[in-house]
Amino acid sequence: MSNEVINTVEVKAVAGRSEELGKQLQKIVDTLRETPGCDSYLVDRCPEDSHRWTVSARWQSEAAMQAHFNRPEAQGFIDLIDSRLANSVDFNSFPIV
Repeated sequence: MSNEVINTVEVKAVAGRSEELGKQLQKIVDTLRETPGCDSYLVDRCPEDSHRWTVSARWQSEAAMQAHFNRPEAQGFIDLIDSRLANSVDFNSFPIV
């Protein structure tokens, strides 16, 4: 049985700032993808809604995922709201079965 986990972050851009948001998300991901225990970290724009972005990460363990949330770079997701790039940031995680 696998103990790998996936976490996702669903982000909705403020009107007129989606391109800028996408660039900022990519910067965050480029930094966090080097976190120990990370197998992948990706940014995707929703094809049906150009204001929605999904960031997904695959982790070797739940402990590795939790440790990454304590890194200062992970604060960048919350800062997206403070900088008025995003209206909402929703975090989810689930085990890979």
